[in-house]
Amino acid sequence: MKTFTRSRISMLYVILIVLLLAFVSVSNYLASRNMERENNAIVNQALPILTTANSLLTSIINQETGLRGYLLGGSEQFLEPYTTGRAQVASSLNMLSTYDKKFPTLQIIIDTQAIPAITNLQKYYDTTLDLYRTGKIEEAKARVTGGKTLMDRYRVVHTSIENNIEQITSTSYEASQQAGKTSRLITIVGFLIALVAGAMSIFISLRSYEAEKELRKSEENYRYMAESLESQNEEIIAQQEEQQVTLAKLSERERDLELISSYQEKLTGYVKLTDFLKHTLPALLNSLAQDAALVVLEDLTEHGVSSYNVIHSIGYPKGHIQASRRELFGPARRVFEEGVSITHTRDVTGSEQGVHNGMTRAIDHYIPLTDDKQGVIGFLLLTSYQCSSFQEDNQRLTKGLVRQFGLAFYAQVVNDEKLQQAERLALLNDQLTAEKLLLEGQHDLIQNILESAHEGMMMCDSEGKILFSNHRMNQYFGLNDRIGENLVSCSSEIVAESPSFHGVASSIEALIDRSLSHLTQRFSFQQDEQLQHAELYATVVSEGTEQQGYLFVFRDRTEEERVDEMKNEFISIVSHELRTPLASVLGFVEILLHRDLPQEKQKRYMETIYNEAQRLSNLINDFLDLQRMESGRQSYNFAPIHLQALVTEIADQWQDKQLHQIVVHQTEPELWVRADMDRIRQVFDNLISNAIKYSPGADHIDIHLFAHEDKVSIAIQDYGLGIPPEANEHMFSKFFRVDNSDRRQIGGTGLGLAIVKEIVEGHGGHISYTSEMGQGTTFRIEFDLFEISGLDGKIVIFEDDDNLAKLIQVALHKLSLPSIQLRSAEEGMIALRRCEGEGPILFIVDIHLEGEKTGWDFIADLYKHPVHAQTPVIVSTALDPPHDYHEKQIEKYLKKPFTMERLVQVAKRLLDNKSSLAYVFPVQDKEALSTTLERNGINVLKMEENQDMIEVDIIKPPSDK
Repeated sequence: MKTFTRSRISMLYVILIVLLLAFVSVSNYLASRNMERENNAIVNQALPILTTANSLLTSIINQETGLRGYLLGGSEQFLEPYTTGRAQVASSLNMLSTYDKKFPTLQIIIDTQAIPAITNLQKYYDTTLDLYRTGKIEEAKARVTGGKTLMDRYRVVHTSIENNIEQITSTSYEASQQAGKTSRLITIVGFLIALVAGAMSIFISLRSYEAEKELRKSEENYRYMAESLESQNEEIIAQQEEQQVTLAKLSERERDLELISSYQEKLTGYVKLTDFLKHTLPALLNSLAQDAALVVLEDLTEHGVSSYNVIHSIGYPKGHIQASRRELFGPARRVFEEGVSITHTRDVTGSEQGVHNGMTRAIDHYIPLTDDKQGVIGFLLLTSYQCSSFQEDNQRLTKGLVRQFGLAFYAQVVNDEKLQQAERLALLNDQLTAEKLLLEGQHDLIQNILESAHEGMMMCDSEGKILFSNHRMNQYFGLNDRIGENLVSCSSEIVAESPSFHGVASSIEALIDRSLSHLTQRFSFQQDEQLQHAELYATVVSEGTEQQGYLFVFRDRTEEERVDEMKNEFISIVSHELRTPLASVLGFVEILLHRDLPQEKQKRYMETIYNEAQRLSNLINDFLDLQRMESGRQSYNFAPIHLQALVTEIADQWQDKQLHQIVVHQTEPELWVRADMDRIRQVFDNLISNAIKYSPGADHIDIHLFAHEDKVSIAIQDYGLGIPPEANEHMFSKFFRVDNSDRRQIGGTGLGLAIVKEIVEGHGGHISYTSEMGQGTTFRIEFDLFEISGLDGKIVIFEDDDNLAKLIQVALHKLSLPSIQLRSAEEGMIALRRCEGEGPILFIVDIHLEGEKTGWDFIADLYKHPVHAQTPVIVSTALDPPHDYHEKQIEKYLKKPFTMERLVQVAKRLLDNKSSLAYVFPVQDKEALSTTLERNGINVLKMEENQDMIEVDIIKPPSDK
């Protein structure tokens, strides 16, 4: 057998490369031929598909022909082509479905166009046949045009199928031819490369063969030298083995020292015992080459009963160690009793055998842990699953490490106990601090409650020594500086300054002497030159205990006395105001009942009765208005008001009733406010009436209207008696009337200005006055200026719920159109009449709005508008539509609650219908429809054919502009 030299190997390598290249070339050639055959097969398959598609068209035509023959002739034999064609259609569709995966483009055309079109034709044929068989012959014949349309659609789809098949055929054939040429070209190039590589390999092999001869000669010369060097190398290897053994021992010793050093570093520096055990036990196991460890500590309860707790373990299976025991036995018990280390060997079972069940024996080393008095407090258990015992040569080191652990452990236990004591002390301190803060907070709370009380409070003990006095009591009697003094002595000093306090002082002394059981007394005194009314009552605190004392409460009754005085005055005024007109009514009625009077006197008496009854009615209405306002039940119907027109109208009504001339001065052409028409009229009537009553010597009253910034001011000026300065703070109070001899003959209840103030402030306005005695008074009212909103080009939202209006505006942002909120129908009517441009584009109208008018009133007013009557409207309400309500083309009804998406959809549809020039016609022939429209002067922009209609977009004729 010949030896494989380098030259021979090189030659074999060359031969293998040549064979490989030849194999690659042949494979490429065969692949190209196979690809051509596959592509030719694809082209050949296209012909059956085309045949099947043509068969499908023929079957559908046969169906249509048979159906038409049946419709015209009525004979069942005409339906034979229809039945045969229907079966052939199903067969052709099944045939086409087998080519779906090979031709995806064709599959899309068949699934999305051909099958839907065939399905529509089948439904059309079936429906037409059913109509004919049920006797609806004319209706069935009338559908012939529809069948022609559907058939034309399918012919378009069939043309698409033919075009696609032709494209598949041509593309596949060209690709296959090109692929074949490319494959053959690659084969030729690969073959040439193989020849070149073979030639180069032969040349290299020849050179390698010559070099091998030279090397063979050199090898014989070096063989002798290698044998002599080998003996020397054996001696050197023996020396190296001895050095490696010594180095291994040194490395092992160094490793032990590193473990001991690392272990000793981890014995200190821990705050908690758990952290100490967590770090030191792994280091101890590594130093002693043990596998598992645990620490047991004895815990003595208050009753002297011991329990033994495993405070930390490492290396044992989960669930193998019981965390606490009431009693110990065996080696563990002996450790506590004898105080010496004990070694115990045992068999290993269960999960302790390891994942491979290879552990069979375990050696446990029980090492006692002692305190500073050498008393056993626990033990350390070390377990080894690998060796029989501690290494004999390492016994001393082992004892030292365990001893260090025991000392560090006891130090850590002591430190942990101190830490726990510190934590308990800190917790107790926090609890004491919290209780202190709670007591201080309760004290402050009680103090704040007493200080914030409207009553004066003072407390003394059973002997009368003052313990506490709040600021209200100090305000009246200055007792804060006399805490600790006797209350009886302080009362005597107060009596010296206020003699009216004598009776109270006597009662206080009797209460403290226990001759009185309780105290309740009213008295009056002067303070700041004003008479004050008060009530003092006292109650016993902690009766029958050593802390018994008295709580004195001082209540100011000045306001109550003033209210009582006002009530009495009110009763007097009301009695006078009611009795005077009532007496006149009764007197004149009595005359009319018992006397025969001329017609003129009867009329005059009846007018007097009417005026007095009207006066009574106004008085009662004032009482009712004031009651509603004070109870918060007064409602306002806000709407835009043209202020000049309203004031002028009210002034004209007063011109003929009094001798005064009312002159209206205005500087602005137009002023608007948002208010309740009836209530604002009531305000002006009251102020004008007062101006006339309290200027008996004047002949006119001036009313000034002017605007500044965003406010409107109305000034009503009279030239009468004026208002004294001392009445300023009471002018707008209920039932207040200036006490003056000049005014005694002027009637009134004192309610008018109080009602006016309530109405003005209910409108967000402000009222004030200036006056000069003998010169007259000017009352000024200020309202916010209201600007009528412009509606041009905007969506107008009628909604008095601001949150809902804001939500609608946010939703309408999708339409990229501006919107505006109006709160009343009146505002919308006014703004609509002022529109001069394109006007609003859409109205969203709620039915219930501010003001007296509703959304229906605005819609009715809109439809009467000469320009904007065709503006779309969305009725938005929670009410059901009226029984006679019908939606219009430009009006939609949405019942709350509705989604914002629904609102936007309806709004967009209405806006599109308003601006679009598209019309919808019934389904028919597109060409005929286009011709008819153009013949009538309508130019078609675009036509889209749907399943049952044709949508036509047209260009607006010039006559429509």
